[in-house]
Amino acid sequence: MHKNRSNGMVVRLVDVVLIVLFGFLMITKIQQQVDIPLPHSKGENIAAQTDKDVFDVFIREDGRIQCGWIDSKYQVQMPLDNTDKGFAMAKFNELKSLMLTSNPNKIPVAIQAEFNSPTQFTVDLLDICKDLGMQKSLVCFQLSKPEAGGEG
Repeated sequence: MHKNRSNGMVVRLVDVVLIVLFGFLMITKIQQQVDIPLPHSKGENIAAQTDKDVFDVFIREDGRIQCGWIDSKYQVQMPLDNTDKGFAMAKFNELKSLMLTSNPNKIPVAIQAEFNSPTQFTVDLLDICKDLGMQKSLVCFQLSKPEAGGEG
């Protein structure tokens, strides 16, 4: 009976020693430093470019797609339901034509989608950029709306 009690104390002692050892390992600075090679992009860094080097396209929640500035006259109203496939395809082609004419130099496109905008419009724009050979980046944002009920 006395032997079982001493074995239990040894197990507890080993536990405490291991905890202290791991504690010291965690707080000591490891001296050996290894240089890790970072991956490099094959294309240009679109995010690092200035605004004049990026062609903005905004996807609105109501189906408007605006090319250029946020208040641009170059826009297409996309259908929110695709029950009429012919009309949806015509709007897709209109958007493709607008992208080609409003960005003739094919500078990189920054697609900025509102948070609640239909995902299909973002996919359509990505397809158009791929077809036209334009580099692209994607940003999702949410416009701040006043909270219902006010303060208090």
